[in-house]
Amino acid sequence: MKNVVIIGANGRSAREIISRLAQQKDVALTLFLRRPHRLDGIATDTMTLVEGDAHDRDALRTAMIDQDIVIVALGGEDLDTTTAAVVDAAEEAGVRRIVTINAGGIYDELPEPFNTWDYQRAGATRPRNRKSADVVEQSSLAHTILRPVWLTDETVTDVELTRKGEIYKGTETSRASLGKFIADIVTDPNSYVGENLGITQPGTDGDRPTAYR
Repeated sequence: MKNVVIIGANGRSAREIISRLAQQKDVALTLFLRRPHRLDGIATDTMTLVEGDAHDRDALRTAMIDQDIVIVALGGEDLDTTTAAVVDAAEEAGVRRIVTINAGGIYDELPEPFNTWDYQRAGATRPRNRKSADVVEQSSLAHTILRPVWLTDETVTDVELTRKGEIYKGTETSRASLGKFIADIVTDPNSYVGENLGITQPGTDGDRPTAYR
């Protein structure tokens, strides 16, 4: 049995992860979020819901005891701070494996003219997201960092990956593909260890996402 905890379990991307991990019979799932009632109708009796704030390292550490994998699906203006709290708690709790969702663009790696378009709309988030990734990479944890770009609710799950240092491909990432990719990592926790990956859909290259054209 694999014990998996999702930090920030209420978001739409997190729900895609939850639905897929619920199908893995060898996974015991813990969901950490501020308002557990938001998962009414989604969480099942086999899942453990933990009410807590991602700034609270003690609460995080308690939720991570005996966990094998931590999945971080947080966002917000303090992502660097909450990520640091999560990493500290994971190390203190003895967790070895962590998967985090970050964002494309933090290394100025998006191709032009998409990079300029993205920076004009989301550039203010890049420094804190970069700090968040740095915290994870500098930790002792076996990590995978995923850098999606503009998220969609499309059902497509095919992905195109780019590694850190490579020019990004694509302008869109479906939440469904994030959910499947992370669920696949849980199936094989040794996959993509130490990787920092851009993740998008094939065929979405352009100057901006389809919804903005």
